[in-house]
Amino acid sequence: MRGIVTSLAVGLLFAAPAAADTSSSLSFAQLIDFCGSDTLAGAEAKADRLGWVRMTDAELKDWRTGFVAHNGSAVEVSGWRRGEESGDALSFWVARGPHSHRACSYTANDPARLLHEPTGRFGPPQNLDKRDFGLTASWQLGAMEISYAQVGKSVVLYVVHSD
Repeated sequence: MRGIVTSLAVGLLFAAPAAADTSSSLSFAQLIDFCGSDTLAGAEAKADRLGWVRMTDAELKDWRTGFVAHNGSAVEVSGWRRGEESGDALSFWVARGPHSHRACSYTANDPARLLHEPTGRFGPPQNLDKRDFGLTASWQLGAMEISYAQVGKSVVLYVVHSD
């Protein structure tokens, strides 16, 4: 699973174009609540309340195609973008088939906060890898894995639930 998350992280760090800024950044508590959604419809309802702009199917097409090619199974996905200036993006997907899982990602430009908040809540990461170009960290919490990947000032945080 970590290989899937790491490869998707790089893709989402440089993802689709942004829309106008519409609201504040996502708190860690909001992120964990969103990522805990059992269904795509549940995640969509929570994300729509944030007031962010929903990504179009065209914006998600390359991500979906790459995911299906890598994972080998169907996927349902929705995504939102906070704004042009922030670069924040949020997505949720449900993968079907032999590698079924539910997952979400939050891409932002606030690496310190997104590393400190899960550390404060769940303790130090079980895996921490510092490189010249960035840092990766992960926490395994039963059937849930939280993965953090930072490249420069961009960061993506994944929460994956194995089904």
